[in-house]
Amino acid sequence: MDFNRWAYESETGDKVLLNPFGGKIDGEWFEGETSLNYLQTNFKNCENLDECIEATESEGLKLFFEYLKTQQ
Repeated sequence: MDFNRWAYESETGDKVLLNPFGGKIDGEWFEGETSLNYLQTNFKNCENLDECIEATESEGLKLFFEYLKTQQ
């Protein structure tokens, strides 16, 4: 999976993706950023976002990948 199409350069110069499910406090999701490097390292062998969803146990990442499906 190539996540570059959704990436942008953050204030620190790192490539990141906007993640509406960046974290959770008191049951409420808050927006954050997810590192392009992290995604490319951990999900590069997935052919599509459905495979990414299956490859993680993280609730936040599952929601994030579902969100990306709506951005295609």
